[in-house]
Formats: sequence, structure tokens, C-alpha cells
Amino acid sequence: MINNPALPHKITIIRLSAIGDVLMLLPAVRLLKKQFPDTQIDWLIDKPIASILAEVSEVNVVPINKPKSIADYWRFKQQWHKQNTGQLISFQTSFVSNMVMALLSAEHKTGFGAPYSREGHHLFAHTAYDLPKNLHQVEIFFELAKKFAGLTEQIKITADDLNLAISDIDQHWAAEALQEHRQWIAINPMASTQEKTWPLEHYISLINRLKTHYPDKQIVLTGGPNAKEIEFGAKIQQQVDSPCLNLVGKTTLTQLAAILKQSSLVISPDTGPLHLANAVATPVIGLYAVTRPEYIGPYNQLQNCLNIYAQVAQEFMHKPSTELAWQKKIPSLDAMQLISVEQVMAKVKHIDSVS
Repeated sequence: MINNPALPHKITIIRLSAIGDVLMLLPAVRLLKKQFPDTQIDWLIDKPIASILAEVSEVNVVPINKPKSIADYWRFKQQWHKQNTGQLISFQTSFVSNMVMALLSAEHKTGFGAPYSREGHHLFAHTAYDLPKNLHQVEIFFELAKKFAGLTEQIKITADDLNLAISDIDQHWAAEALQEHRQWIAINPMASTQEKTWPLEHYISLINRLKTHYPDKQIVLTGGPNAKEIEFGAKIQQQVDSPCLNLVGKTTLTQLAAILKQSSLVISPDTGPLHLANAVATPVIGLYAVTRPEYIGPYNQLQNCLNIYAQVAQEFMHKPSTELAWQKKIPSLDAMQLISVEQVMAKVKHIDSVS
């Protein structure tokens, strides 16, 4: 248990964003609930993505507007200054989340020490725990939760710990959108940054190859409502040889989860929907060039990732990847094009042969 012998009457978690990180926090949250079954656990999360936790029963989801200006921080302080958050645990180390942690009143504040503290995160915590180096993001969160609970034994993180439930309404919507009798490969083409996005022409070639080799499978494009994502998806749809279903920007987050659950395979760069597919137990192929899948890839499916991070480190940073910081994103707009269509097709063939 935690150092305080009295069980906490309330735990407040800070993890405002992003989708992938929110999903990777689920095992830690479930561990806390298992250790403190009678404790109210509140989760502060950015309002636009809060719906993704709608079916998570272990916590009380508290959507907030992520502060973006001095006036926003002032309003946040005024709104929360009389509310005691109990035992506060921040699982996020960004400037915004650190300011949120600083402005909240709490009995005790827990956060990260070395090597995962950033933006002065540890300075805002009463207790900042040092953790082992080179952990996967899921394990980083999980180890902090273990420290808070006073647990020292090895605990295996299971697929159930990562599982995201989907409502019957969303599953029914997805079944109608995909015509249930068909088999689908979902491609989520765009990441949050250009450095992590595979080139347009590669996607076009891949889809044409998939349609040739797997004529019984249909292709669905997925993605968020961002204008660049919608434009990127439209270009792919217009230039492929045969039609594909384009749902980019046409689903809610929970509908997207249902679409990915009913797909037989998801192909995506390092972005939230890749983790969403992993959370609903769909096989995924992750495309990783500028980030390490060992750090931020789909947990329990790292073997399915195309990982050229070491090659990119040597070619663009002129040093082995072992000399780069564990969380380093390589700043290159050209790295992703080094992943070939042939490599992705080989992964598809392998997953298809073992499924």
C-alpha cells in the first residue's frame, strides 16, 4: 500500500492526452482499482477524447478543457481551488499537465522522477519516483502505479488489462457500416505529424497490391476529423485502382474503435488509432521509422511492427540508436519512405498465415 497507512479516500489521475497514451494507461488504472477497490478514482482527461473511456467502469471520468492561455489557467484555478483531489497522481509530464498538477489542491502529489520527468515535472510532485530505464510506455505507467501502491513484486500485464470495451450501439453502427459478412483491412494512413506519416504513393501502391493478393478482403480508410487527414484520405481514395470505403473524419472515437474491432487487420503509423486497434484486440502492423516501437509501439504486438528506427538513426543522425535518448523522435521528413511496400506486404502475409 502507499506510505500513508490510511487507505486513500480519493485518487485523482492526470492524463489529459493523447489517445494512445490514454489507452496505454489502462493497465495502471486497473492495478490501482484492484489495490484500492473502495477508493473513488477520478481521471482528468481532455474533453475532446474523454468519450473513449465511456465504457471504462473502474474510474470516474472527468473531462476538462485543456488550458491553452493564461486566462484558461486562471479559470481552471478558480474552478478547482476549493476541490480537494485527495491523492493526486500525474501520469503526464508535459508543460500543460505540470501546470494543472501545480494548480490542483491535493493531500499528496505523486509523479515521475528520473529518467522520465520532463519540463520540470518532478518539481511539482511531493514524491517523484525514479524508475528503470528503457521501459515501454505501458510499463512506465504501470511501474509508477506500483510505486504508489507500495508493490514490489513482478506483475504481468495481460491483454485484459489493456482491453477497451465498446458499447453495443457503436458495434451495431460499425456492423452496418462495414456490412458484417465482408472481411476488412483497415488502413489509418496519417499520423499526428508528417515525420511519422508514410508517403501517399506508398499507400496507393499497398492498397492496389492488397486488392490483387486478397480479393476477398475490402479496404476501409480511417482517421480523425482534421482537415489534413480528410484531404489525405480523399487523395488515396481517388488514386487507387479499385474503390475503398473512406471513413476518415466520418466516425466518432467510439465508432472508430468499433470499426477497428470488426476489421481483421489494421495498418497504421505511430498514432492513436493504432493503439485503439490494439486495445480492441485486432492484429496491427505498425510502421515505425522515427520513434521506437519498443518504447511507444502497440504493447503485446511489437513483433508485428515494421521497425527501422536503428537504420534511420544511423542514416539521419549518424550514430547508432543505442546512443540516442530512449524517447528520442528522429527529426526527419524522409525516414518513413524507407519502409517499403514489399516489407508491409510480407508482414500482411505472415499475419494472415498465422491467423
